[in-house]
Amino acid sequence: MAESSQENGSKQLEKELFKYTLECNYEQAKYLITVENVHVDCVDEDGTTPLQQAAYKGDYKLCKLFLDCGANVNATTHVSRYSALTFASLSGNIDVVNLLLEHGASTTSVNSINKTASQMAAFVGNHHIVSIINNYLPIEEIEYFTKIHGLEKEPKLPAVLSQPVHKLVVITNINPVKIAMFIQATPVILDNSIKVARVLNILSEKMFKDQCNELLSLKYHHLAFVLNACEKFYLEQKSKCSETTEKFGKDVLTPLIKRWICGDKNGFPIGLEKFLRQDVREYPYLECTLFQQLVRTLATGNIGEEPSAISIINEAVTGQRGFNITTSCVTCSDPNAEKKCSACKSVQYCDKTCQKLHWFTHKNFCAELKKTYEEEKLKEVEEGVENNSEAKEL
Repeated sequence: MAESSQENGSKQLEKELFKYTLECNYEQAKYLITVENVHVDCVDEDGTTPLQQAAYKGDYKLCKLFLDCGANVNATTHVSRYSALTFASLSGNIDVVNLLLEHGASTTSVNSINKTASQMAAFVGNHHIVSIINNYLPIEEIEYFTKIHGLEKEPKLPAVLSQPVHKLVVITNINPVKIAMFIQATPVILDNSIKVARVLNILSEKMFKDQCNELLSLKYHHLAFVLNACEKFYLEQKSKCSETTEKFGKDVLTPLIKRWICGDKNGFPIGLEKFLRQDVREYPYLECTLFQQLVRTLATGNIGEEPSAISIINEAVTGQRGFNITTSCVTCSDPNAEKKCSACKSVQYCDKTCQKLHWFTHKNFCAELKKTYEEEKLKEVEEGVENNSEAKEL
């Protein structure tokens, strides 16, 4: 009787844990886990764990609590074999997805209909989540290079580089402008660019030859190519500069970035286009299917016309079909850029930094774009008035 009563009490506490998780009540959930010792991997009638439920709610704080208390990040007890990462992918919460990945969530686990978390995210239109999962690499893969192996006398990377290099390799926006901005803000990478580029090339070879991951192989080659260009420009500028290293290095890559985004008479960034085409030409694994598709697509397009090389490469590397240039930052290609030029309302930026960087070339077209925008708005107003008049006559 006592055991039965104790079991009923435990079941009741588990029900309360699921109730508080659904309500996103952190304090009560924490009390039940840490004080009442409710099993963190208990399941409800559908086989859902508290972590999975919190992931579906998109509650970062609760997910971290459960993980810190030992929750199994890869549990698939759910009736449809959904993992916590699958639930997080459906919720669309980027922070929760990253948290689960950092705690070892499997990206290859499939549910009862043989779909991965990435595929489920794509199904519901959470394409940025798809990019995050498909571009993820455990930090242990980078930390491997910070240790001595075999006959090496020193590691390929200093330990201080593990975190910044990991941030670089999991970046989802592979526009050279965005990468250069990151490198400029992370001078330790620029100071060790030869070592970092070497590791990126090793990863590119490993992904292609050992793991058959053409997407990441192509991406790591691309990162190394951009980094080498940044290093070359940095050394050239440094040799010409008499300023102190600290003052000199702060915005050292800005002229290179502007060279890439400078538009032709139609505003098209010719410099960036040529740079990216050279990037593709130097990819060493010619038998790569993704590379061959990329080359064929680029070959059919002319320099100065859309789709541009960056949109084609971005689609290949991130897996986002129909990359929408109309909602992306015109400077760095970040998706869903919400800020617009206040004058012409025709180009979008992710923040003021990108807008300021782009102004030197955008100012040549802003007035004309503003005129076109105002004419289109006036036409819309006139058509609206005409339609209202016709409606009244009816």
